[in-house]
Amino acid sequence: MPENVLSILIISGVRGDTRRYRAFHLYEQTRLLGLDSQLSHITDSEIRNKADRADVVILHRAPFDRQISQLERDIHQKGGLLIQDIDDLLFEPEAFKYIHSVDFSDPVRASLYQEDMRLYRKTVEACDAVITSTGYLAERIRLLGKPVRVHRNAFSREMLESSERALQTRQISDKGIVIGYASGTATHDQDFALIKPALKSILNRFPTAELRLVGPVDPGADWGNLASRIHRRKLVPWRILPDVLVSFDINLAPLRTDNPFGQSKSEIKYVEAALVKVPTIASPTDAFKYAIRQADNGFLASDTLQWENYLETLILQPELRRLVGEDAYQDVLQRYHPDMRAGELEGTLSVWMGRELNLPPATSVASKPEAGSVDPFWSCAQAERSPSLLQMGWYTLRYRGLFVLLKQVWIFLRRWVSPLIPFRRID
Repeated sequence: MPENVLSILIISGVRGDTRRYRAFHLYEQTRLLGLDSQLSHITDSEIRNKADRADVVILHRAPFDRQISQLERDIHQKGGLLIQDIDDLLFEPEAFKYIHSVDFSDPVRASLYQEDMRLYRKTVEACDAVITSTGYLAERIRLLGKPVRVHRNAFSREMLESSERALQTRQISDKGIVIGYASGTATHDQDFALIKPALKSILNRFPTAELRLVGPVDPGADWGNLASRIHRRKLVPWRILPDVLVSFDINLAPLRTDNPFGQSKSEIKYVEAALVKVPTIASPTDAFKYAIRQADNGFLASDTLQWENYLETLILQPELRRLVGEDAYQDVLQRYHPDMRAGELEGTLSVWMGRELNLPPATSVASKPEAGSVDPFWSCAQAERSPSLLQMGWYTLRYRGLFVLLKQVWIFLRRWVSPLIPFRRID
């Protein structure tokens, strides 16, 4: 490795898919560049020692606390750069009213979430610059007077290989049409409600069509005789998701465009479906308008009539489905590949560091790995299992206090018993 190569530490404060996309994938991109980078979690007991060896520290979803405060002082005292990564509107406490999740009927959950939003805002204010997943979020950050660059979500090399394997098993049937919607969280019921009228009409008009729902979305109980053609599946691990998406003929990505949290969401549902050549119909949010060229690599639907028309068009024209899916596949390989995102990251860091990065030869890393060799940088499955809930609880007790820890324990237990004692629904 050349001398004076930029040293980067990426720290996340959460677990789950958001950490995978914004921390693990970012780490992969830094390694593709040949940078001296480390990947960690805010609960890591060695975090300050690691930060001391870094020129740049990137914080992802880490609410401000005494640990973040000390990291900020340490980094700025040595002239380092502190960057916040933002992939949702969590830094605007006044936007809480736009979140529609059934578990927010629990006042403890709602109050702690709002407290976290205020602390996310403090982290943003403490950082020197911000990278965001969408243009919409970048505009909100600019209102705070912070330097900001858009660094869109990208797939990983392992995601690409998983999708390629799924494509090899794809079977195109002319006996029926599978319309699919995969929801990652329980906050999308109102988004799904946008397309229910169109879906009911389509299912009534096309008896061989079926609807497959993946994840915690609640379709409601008002489907009548159509209910037998609605098939639900629990949330699946991301490594299995391509095998599920490849069974779709049409992928749905509805979001409420009048909701700032809907506008904040990235275009990743388009990317994931495109990797297995499935065409997407999406709402015209900021991110989907960036990703989708109308009737070329997907469709943007603004109202019920458009949703119904585009569904009908894709159902009746299998060749169009194939062409749009193929165009989407080629598009994401070009615009959402980790190599492409790595190059964009190099440009962002060069601007903020005020100098060109001293990178090793680009030939040291292959752009498309061979099967079975996609993971040269980290054991992703192992990283995803840490930290444990016990480690996170200890961190909360140490840096945020017993009262916050008790709230977190209550929220965990309340969710655990929710199948027996459901949350009160929020209209």
